[in-house]
Parts: sequence; structure tokens; C-alpha cells
Amino acid sequence: MAAAKTFDFTGEVAIVTGAGSRMPGEIGNGRATAILLARQGAKVALVVYNAEWARETKRMIDIEGGVSEVVQTDVTDEESCKNAVSTTVELFGAVNILINIGDPFAPRNTYEIQRELLVGINVTSMLLMSRHVIPDMRMNGRGAIVNMSSVSSLLGGNPSLLYPTTKGAII
Repeated sequence: MAAAKTFDFTGEVAIVTGAGSRMPGEIGNGRATAILLARQGAKVALVVYNAEWARETKRMIDIEGGVSEVVQTDVTDEESCKNAVSTTVELFGAVNILINIGDPFAPRNTYEIQRELLVGINVTSMLLMSRHVIPDMRMNGRGAIVNMSSVSSLLGGNPSLLYPTTKGAII
């Protein structure tokens, strides 16, 4: 018996950043959000830097009969974000929903590189993705943007303080 739809997103198009997971079988916020949106009928662009991580998300969506495509994107790069939006529009015709989660694609070695990376992933990416999706939403007369943070922004606990600080900036 199929689960009842809590929300009906049939005909909606969503972009979910950070829709992959490093570990096989792991369900992080991005993967879970993408799967749930597809389960409720949305067509989902799985926006990630490491496309391999999103292929498992796509496989999970495909098994349930959902529609998704992997869109390799560096969410810290403006041109790449612009291309992600235009690719999604080419694939699915519009963008109605943007879920900005970030995209933890690769650990870095030095504090300075980590700082630049985390600010780019967790803060700048949300600005860039929103900047390029809003014109399409305006043209369609509607849309929704969700910028997701983390409980780490409130609790800290990360020795470098970089992750909770950048997630706090979202709040």
C-alpha cells in the first residue's frame, strides 16, 4: 500500500543543494529532503559538487518511481549556480522550490581553506542560488526558498567553530 501524500507537489520542480551523502546508505538532510519532495510528486534537481554522491539519491528516488536528475554544481561559484538553475529549467521547465542546504563536498587541510570553503558552502551558496532562481520564480509568478541551517548553529561543539558559526549566519 502506497503511503498517503501529506503534501502534493505534483508538477512542482525543486532544486535541492547538498542532495548527496558521503557514506553509502547515509541519509543526510539534503538526501532526505530530495527523496521526500520526489515522493510527494516533485521533479527534483539534485545539486551537488560530487555527482557520485547524488547518484545514490537518484537511485533511491528512481526505486520509488520519482523523477530526479543529478546536476553537478560548485555552489560556491556564481557561474556554476547560474548554470544549475538554467539546467534545471531546461530539464523540467521551471523552478518552483529551492532548498538551500549546502554541499559538504570535500575536507580541506588548513584553517584558512576550511574557513573560505565553509563560508562559501554554508552562506555564499545560499545567496548565489537564490540570486539565480528568483528571476525564474518571478517569471512564473510564484516560488519558495528554504535556507536550512543546523542545530550545530545553536549548540556548537565543533572544535574549529567554523561549521556552527557559518550555520549560525544562516539563522
